[in-house]
Amino acid sequence: MVVHQTIKVAAAVAIKDGKVLIARRASGEKLAGFWEFPGGKLDSAETAQQCIVRELAEELSVIAIPGAELTRSVHRHIELIAVEVRLESEDLTLTVHDRAEWVNVADLTGYQLAPADIPIARHLVGKI
Repeated sequence: MVVHQTIKVAAAVAIKDGKVLIARRASGEKLAGFWEFPGGKLDSAETAQQCIVRELAEELSVIAIPGAELTRSVHRHIELIAVEVRLESEDLTLTVHDRAEWVNVADLTGYQLAPADIPIARHLVGKI
């Protein structure tokens, strides 16, 4: 029997003027073509907030101010931790994504989201 260790991943939920930032994974990347809340794997001694600051600097070249944890989603062996963030700039440089868009929260479920991101999107839609 194969036992998978749960991988903790932080996801940035940046909301501004009723819109939330999502990004589409580029060709050649894992989950290419799927939209997601940007973020990545937590290092061993990292909090979700520390991870989101590091990941957004790496993936989008932007400074993020982390806030509270909003919700968690578990998909297979991934635990996705949604963290509210405020971006210091909207001037994004994409590295692992080919598109980034600010979309109406109500429209989130109309995008082809990565499986672990779907419960987070539903949580956000349920709050509006």
